[in-house]
Amino acid sequence: MRHVRRLIARLYCFFRSESSERDLDREIASHLTLLADEFGRRGMTPQEARQAARRAFGGVDQAKELSRDERSVLWFEHAWQDLRHACRSLWHSPGFTLVAVITLALGIGVNATLFTAYNAVALKPLPVANPKQVVRLERWFQNRGVGDIQYAFSDPEYVYCRDHNDVFSGLVAASWPIRVLADIRNGGSQIVDTETLQGELVSANYFSDLGIVARIGRTFLPDKDREAAGATVVVLSDSFWQRRFNGDSHILGHVIVMNGVAFAIVGVAPEEFTGTSVGLLVPDFWAPLSMQSQLVPGQDWHNEPMVKQLQILARLKPSTTLKQAQAQTDILIRQFATTYPERDPTKVVTLQHTSFLGNTEDTRFQAVVAGLMLIVGMVLMLACANIANMLLARGVARQREIAVRLALGASRSRVIRHLLTESILLSLAGGMAGLLLSVWTSKLLLVVVERILEGPLTAGLVLKLNLSPDIRVFAYTLSVSVVTGVLFGLSPALQFTRPELTTALKDEATFFGQRLSRSRVRGALVAAQVTVSTVLLISAGLLLRGMIRSQAAGTGFETRRVFLLSADFGRNPAKAAAMERRLIDRLKTLPAVKNAGFGYAPLLGTWTPPIIVEGPRASLRGRTLASYASDTYLDTLGIALLRGRSFTRQEAEKGAPVAVISESTARRFWPEEDPLGKRFQLDMYFRGNLTEFEVVGIAKDVRFANLTRIDPAHVYLPTNMTEPYTMLVRVQGDTQAAVAAARAALGGLSGTLLPSLSLISLDEGPLRIHKTLAQTLAMLGAILASLALTLAAVGIYGVMAFLVGQRVREIGIRMALGATPGGVLNAIVLQGLRPVLVGIVFGIAGASGLSWTLHTSLAFPGSSDLLYGIPFYDPATFLGVSFLIMSVAVAASALPAQRALRVDPMVALRYQ
Repeated sequence: MRHVRRLIARLYCFFRSESSERDLDREIASHLTLLADEFGRRGMTPQEARQAARRAFGGVDQAKELSRDERSVLWFEHAWQDLRHACRSLWHSPGFTLVAVITLALGIGVNATLFTAYNAVALKPLPVANPKQVVRLERWFQNRGVGDIQYAFSDPEYVYCRDHNDVFSGLVAASWPIRVLADIRNGGSQIVDTETLQGELVSANYFSDLGIVARIGRTFLPDKDREAAGATVVVLSDSFWQRRFNGDSHILGHVIVMNGVAFAIVGVAPEEFTGTSVGLLVPDFWAPLSMQSQLVPGQDWHNEPMVKQLQILARLKPSTTLKQAQAQTDILIRQFATTYPERDPTKVVTLQHTSFLGNTEDTRFQAVVAGLMLIVGMVLMLACANIANMLLARGVARQREIAVRLALGASRSRVIRHLLTESILLSLAGGMAGLLLSVWTSKLLLVVVERILEGPLTAGLVLKLNLSPDIRVFAYTLSVSVVTGVLFGLSPALQFTRPELTTALKDEATFFGQRLSRSRVRGALVAAQVTVSTVLLISAGLLLRGMIRSQAAGTGFETRRVFLLSADFGRNPAKAAAMERRLIDRLKTLPAVKNAGFGYAPLLGTWTPPIIVEGPRASLRGRTLASYASDTYLDTLGIALLRGRSFTRQEAEKGAPVAVISESTARRFWPEEDPLGKRFQLDMYFRGNLTEFEVVGIAKDVRFANLTRIDPAHVYLPTNMTEPYTMLVRVQGDTQAAVAAARAALGGLSGTLLPSLSLISLDEGPLRIHKTLAQTLAMLGAILASLALTLAAVGIYGVMAFLVGQRVREIGIRMALGATPGGVLNAIVLQGLRPVLVGIVFGIAGASGLSWTLHTSLAFPGSSDLLYGIPFYDPATFLGVSFLIMSVAVAASALPAQRALRVDPMVALRYQ
C-alpha cells in the first residue's frame, strides 16, 4: 500500500511539474537562507555568509535533479517525452504522416471489418438481460451428427428438465420456424391482406425469463394458468411490425387470423431483439407453445417425445457454476432417455453461451474464419512493409540526428524506444482511422451478404446483425495497431541505432555504414510486397475467370421449369411418404404438369458414401456421390439415359438393390467394360456395413452436386415408399398457371398443408445461390487484390522516390559527363525492378501452390471447384498478372526518375 501511495504521489507531482518546481525553488532558497543566517551569526559578512551557505549546501542543480528523480516516475517521464517528441516530429512531416495513416487505415480497417463480422455472429451474446447467465442446451450424438440437430429437443424433454432441475432460475423453449397462412385484419373484422408468415412457438415464460420488455404493449404472461392455457395472442417482431404495419403504435388489439384461428396482437418486441434461433431467421411473430395444435395442425408435440422441434435456453442461478449446471442437465436428459430411447442416442449434453449463430465452436467454421483472417492479414502485412520502407527512407534523412544522439551518450535502447514510439503512434492513428473505415465497410459487407440471401429459397432469412463496435472490437483493433507498429518499426529502429557512428556522421549517403543502393532490407520489403500482391492478384484472377464460367455453366438438366415442392407432412416418415406419393400421383394428372417425381434435391448438398467395386484382378475403392430417385425422377429433371433403363415403380417403392450410374462412374470403375449388370457395394451409413447394388442403367453426366464441376462419380439409388423425399414438379405452358394448379391440388389433398407449401424453381432457388456465391467470391477477391496492388505500387513508388532523391547528385554528374537521359532512366528503372522480379517469381510459386492445393481437394467427389475447371497453372492468368505488376512497377519506378532528370545538372551538383 505504501508503494501505491508513493506512485500516486509521484504521478501527482509529474502532472503538476510547474508547481512542484516552484515549491522546490522555494525550499532550496529557504535552506540557503537558513544556512546564510547561521554563518552570519558566526561573524561573517552577508556576502561571505551567502557564499559559505552555497558551498555547504552543494550544487543546486544536482540537488534539483536528485529531487526530481525522487518525486518522478522515470519510465513514465521518458515515455511522455518520447510521445511529445514523436507528435512534434510527425506534425512537421504532414505528407509522410498522412500517407502512412491512410496506408495503415486500409490494412487495419480490412482486418477490423472481418473481426467485427465474426464478433457479431460468434462472440456477441443475445440481446437479453444479463446475457452471461443465459446458456443454450446442445447435445452431442454417438454417431457424431453435427449441425442444427444438436439444438433440437422435444417438448416432453423440455418439461422434464424444467420441472426437475435446481440449477436454473428459468428454462425457456422456442420452436424452429413454422409457416402459417395469415389473414391480417384491421381493428374491426375486415381482412386487409393474406400472406404466409413465419414465426416461432415459445413457452409462456420466454420473454419474462429472458428479460425482454416489449417496445409497445406487453409480452406473454409468465403465469401458465393465465397465458399458456390456450391463449390466442401473439407478439410481433419489430422488423415485421415496421414492414407490414409501418410502425403503427395503435396496432395493439388488431387481429391476425392464422390457420383459421384469430390471434390478438398484444405487443411488439424491441428492435434489438431478433429471437433466439441459431440460424439467420428473424421471425414475424411469437405465439404461445400451447397453440401448437392450431398453428401446426396434425401434430402433437406435447405428447410425442421423439418429435424434437424445440430449442432450449436456460438462465443460471447466481450461485450455480456452468460446470454444475451442465452436469445436472446431462443427467436429466440421460434419465429421460431411459424411458424414451432415441434412434441416435445422445452421448452428452453441454451448455453453450448464446451467440447469433450456433456451432461456432465447429472446427470447420473456425477453419473458415482462420483462412479469412489469414487472407486479410496478408493485406495488413503489405501495409506494414510499406510503412517500414517509408520509415527507412525517413530514417536515413535523420541519420545524422540519431548519430549525434548516440555520440552524446544516449543509450541505444533509449533511441530505439523513441523510434518505436513514433511507429506505435502512427499505427494507433491508422488504427483509429481503420476502425472508422470498418464501420462503413461492415455495412457494405452486410449489403453484400443480404444480396446473397435474396431469392425465394432464402426468402425467410433476414440478416439483422448488430455490427456496432464493442469493447472486443476496440481491444482487437488496439492490439492489432500496437503489434503492427512494433512490426514495421522495430527493424528500422534496430538498423538506425547500429554503432557505426563515424561513418554515419561522415557520409549522409549511407545507411549507417551500408550503402543505400545495396540495402537488403529495402529490397526484401519490396519483394515481400510484390509476392503477396502477386498471390492475391492471381487468386482473384482465377476466381474471376471461374465466375465468368459459372454464369455460362449448364447443369445438364432442366432448371427453369422444374420446381422444388415442399410442405410440412408431419414427423411420421411413413405417413409423410404416403402423402407425398398421393400428391405426386395427383400432380401427374394435371395438364400443366409434364412430370413429377421425388428424390434428392439437386445443388442442395451432397452425400458421398464409400464405394467398393470388385473386379477380375482387384477391388476398387473410393467415394462417390449418391442420391435417391423415384421411377420418374430422371425424366422429371430431363437427365437422359444413355444405356439401360431407369427404375420401375415397384423398384422405387421397395428400394430394390439396383442403381443407375453416371457415365463418369462407368469410365472410372469399369474402364473398357460394359457396366450393365455389374455389381458394386456402398457403405450407406459409414459404419462398415456394405449393401450391394446392380447397375441397370447409365445416365448422362450432369452437375448435380455442385455447379462448379461435373459429378466425378454419381450413383442414383431407388427410393423407398416408407421414407419421405424432396418432390420435384416439371411444368409446361404458363408457369404461373401451373404453380396455381399445383397449389390447388395440394389444397384439395389437405387444406392444412397450404400454410407450409413452398414451390421454388431450381433456376431461382439453388442455381441462383451457386452463381451469386461465385460472383461474391470473385468480387471480394478483386477488392482485396486491388487493395494489395495499390499498396505495392505505393511502396515501390515511395522507395524509388527516396532512392532517386538520394542520387540526384550522382544523376547530375552523369548528365554533366554526357550520359543520355534514356540511359540514366533505364539504369534507375532496372535497379528498381530487381526486387520486383524476385517478388513476382515467389508470388507465382505461392499462387501455384495454393491453386494446386485447391485442385488436390477435388479428389473428394463432393468438393466444390471454386475455379470452375480453370487449371491451377492457367497461363492467361499467371502471365497477365505478371505483366500487370511489371507495368505498375515500371510506372512507379519511372515517375521519380523522370522528375530527377528534369533537374538542371548545375543545381544537381550543388544538391545536399
